[in-house]
Amino acid sequence: MLFVFHVDSGRMMTFDMSLALESVSNLKVHVQNECQIAADKQVLLISGGECLDPNKRVCSYSAGTDTNPIFLFSKQLIESPTPPSPCVDQGIDPELEKRVRDHLDMPVTLQTVVKRTQLAQRLHELAEQLLRACERLVHDQHLQQQGWSAVVANLEDITVEFRKRAEVFELGFAEFMSEREAYLSFLKYFHSDLDVLQRIPVLSVLLELDKQNLEGSKTSEENLNTDEISTGKEMTLFEWISTADSKNTMDQLYEHCAKGLETFNGKAFETLKGEIAAILLESDNNKMKEVKGLGERLFGLENLIVQVKKLVKHQGELAQSFLNNQSRASNTKDPSVLPDLCMSHKQQLQMMAQHHRDLVDIRRRIFAAKEELSVNLYHRLRWVMYVEDKILEIDHKLVIYYESLKRLRRHLEVLQQIHLAPATYLSAIAEVVRRRAFSQSFLLWASEVACHLLTIHNEEVTRRKEFQSQFDGHFLNALFPGMDDLPPSFATQAPSMFDTGLPKITQEDIDRLKKELPDLADNLNVPDTTAVTNFFLTKSAAATTGTSVRRSLEGNPDVAVEDKLVRAVDAVGLGSQLDRQLLLKDAAGGSQTSLATPAPVVPPLKDLERGCESETDTEEFEKVGQSPLELHFDKNLPSPRSATAVTTSRPGPAQLQDASTLTEDNLQISRSEHEKLKSCLLKMQSLAKEATTQLKNELADLKNRIMSDIVIVNEGFFNTGTGFKHKMLEYDSRNIEMLGSIRKEQEVIVQELKEIEQGNAKEIAELKERKNSLQCKVEDSDRTICELREAIDVVKQEFEAKIECLEKQLLEKEVEKEKTVKEVTDRLHREHKAEIENIRSRFKLMTMERSPSDTSLEKSGEFSSLSSHTTLLAQMAENFELDKERPSTKRSKKKGKNGRKL
Repeated sequence: MLFVFHVDSGRMMTFDMSLALESVSNLKVHVQNECQIAADKQVLLISGGECLDPNKRVCSYSAGTDTNPIFLFSKQLIESPTPPSPCVDQGIDPELEKRVRDHLDMPVTLQTVVKRTQLAQRLHELAEQLLRACERLVHDQHLQQQGWSAVVANLEDITVEFRKRAEVFELGFAEFMSEREAYLSFLKYFHSDLDVLQRIPVLSVLLELDKQNLEGSKTSEENLNTDEISTGKEMTLFEWISTADSKNTMDQLYEHCAKGLETFNGKAFETLKGEIAAILLESDNNKMKEVKGLGERLFGLENLIVQVKKLVKHQGELAQSFLNNQSRASNTKDPSVLPDLCMSHKQQLQMMAQHHRDLVDIRRRIFAAKEELSVNLYHRLRWVMYVEDKILEIDHKLVIYYESLKRLRRHLEVLQQIHLAPATYLSAIAEVVRRRAFSQSFLLWASEVACHLLTIHNEEVTRRKEFQSQFDGHFLNALFPGMDDLPPSFATQAPSMFDTGLPKITQEDIDRLKKELPDLADNLNVPDTTAVTNFFLTKSAAATTGTSVRRSLEGNPDVAVEDKLVRAVDAVGLGSQLDRQLLLKDAAGGSQTSLATPAPVVPPLKDLERGCESETDTEEFEKVGQSPLELHFDKNLPSPRSATAVTTSRPGPAQLQDASTLTEDNLQISRSEHEKLKSCLLKMQSLAKEATTQLKNELADLKNRIMSDIVIVNEGFFNTGTGFKHKMLEYDSRNIEMLGSIRKEQEVIVQELKEIEQGNAKEIAELKERKNSLQCKVEDSDRTICELREAIDVVKQEFEAKIECLEKQLLEKEVEKEKTVKEVTDRLHREHKAEIENIRSRFKLMTMERSPSDTSLEKSGEFSSLSSHTTLLAQMAENFELDKERPSTKRSKKKGKNGRKL
């Protein structure tokens, strides 16, 4: 079940759980049907103060249980002048007291025991009902406390958000106030700025570019520009601005900004700031937020619930004792025990009645507490509603002020741009000239540098690749690591073109503007770029000179290296910064060193390769690295000393003898050392052979292991391969089946879609036919209606003419009828008058014929005849009056019939 608690009345409502999957707005509709509260007057909150969004689902909020329900507040009840009355289920029998008194006065019988037992059970049931009612009332008050906490949390959230927005507004307004004087100052120069703009011409180059940019748009400004360009008349900056924004619009903008600056002053800001501070102070009223004593009251109510539970338990025990006594009395059937039993039951029944009165009193107290809490929350909720409405009102005012302020600042920025337009325009012209000069110089220098560096890089890469193609694969390659490195490319590509879209403004345009606008010449000063331009030109010239020098040096191979270096340094322009003698000394020293050192006698590469053929042969280990020059001592071998030292002095015979003796001694010493070395080498040879045999054995074992592992790996690979092939085949077959099924499904779907499309096409065609037929019918009906209207108009005119004729006839008939009625009336008057006169005369004759000597009986007969005559006269008068009224009634009936006919 979905639980919704109405805080105002303190009533819990339950709804179907399926509503949790629907939107909050749908829940509000069900609440409206349940408790007659309009959806727009409902406020739904959860614990924490979060308000439920009508567009979200109910299940997106962690609420709706019996312990954490959704709290409902009714704006309709809060806005009412009287607080709502809390809903409570009494659950009490009002005739209970009378029934207790009647049962106390019953005689001592077994039937009395049965009835009192039944009454005791009823009292126990009512006690349990009262317990449930009290628990529900206390629980409702706990939920009302939680609902109020949610309201306070929501108010605090709203206050925090409002305070943040107010701070943002205050900062923005303070910033505006700090700039207000500046805005007022440049607004004073608005008209003078317009005069300056009318003096500044727009360069024809800029107008041509503007025309190209605006080409294809249907604006009247283009025609104005083309007309002015074609006639040769220069357009001013003011006219160019007016093509997009007229003078009247700029004047309106100026007036709007002036009025805005007058409106947004310090006084208005202080008034609004005071309202914000007042409502924030009101929202922080802890006396209204905190319900004092509510916690103690709820604690006291919990204690009352404990007392109620004790009383209910006592009531249950007494009711059980009544049942036990009744069963014993029924079983024993001893009338002697009934008096004592009835007396005991009477006392117990009085005790249960008292307990019941106590329970009712406790329930009344709890209900009174709930009613008091509801009234208290009603007044506090009215305060919260007032504060939130006030916050909303001021917040709307803040939004209006903020938007107006933002619009005003945008307009002021436009006016500020108009104020700065002359200086900005002239500065932009100077900047365009400076950029064009820089870009041309830079691109020229960068292109030349990239060309030279690309040539150098390609030459170096070619040389390295040529050498590497000869040196690669030789065994000496191991002695020279890093020979395959290549130089990275650096600045070998010219930069892309830039500043190509700039207008072609020249220095002549700047000079002309300086002459026409001498008071604004300071804004046309182009920064000095001589140093940068000279740098680019110098580098370009140096590169060109270096190329020519290199070509001249390559053309004169006889020139010395030091002379080449000196020439290269002079060409680059660094000759004045270096010591030329030092350069010559270094070059001379390097050349002497290279010339004095003889080239070593290197045997041919084929001989070295021939000596290293047995490097991998373990049996001829002693031949490794031998060459034809090894172990060969030649006395005629030239000394490594310089040739000049050998040729300067020639030794005598004694010196030759001493030299030969010394040579023989050295030869003997070398032979002994050779023998020692040979013995060591033999020992090392034996050890090497042993190690070689051991290594051969280990190598054989390793080969066997590797072969066995290879066999195992091959088997595993073969098994894996076959399994993989099987899996792939299965996978392919499954894919083919799936593709087939998918294709069949697609074909079926496509066929169905085609059928649907055909059906839709048929239906569309039928609908179009129906539409055409209906249109035809509508046109026919329109024509018929028009014809009927025309016929109705004709008939109406005819009937109006007939009605006029009939009215005339009716008037004539009425006149005739009145005349006829008058004549008939007069005639009847005369006739009745004559008849009355005749009757009177006859009556007089009859009275005269009677004699006075008649008996009393005759007299009485006369008197009776006199009375009959009088009655006859009255009846005749009535008939006369009726005859007078008949013509008038007939006339009114005829009028009614004529009216109905009309």
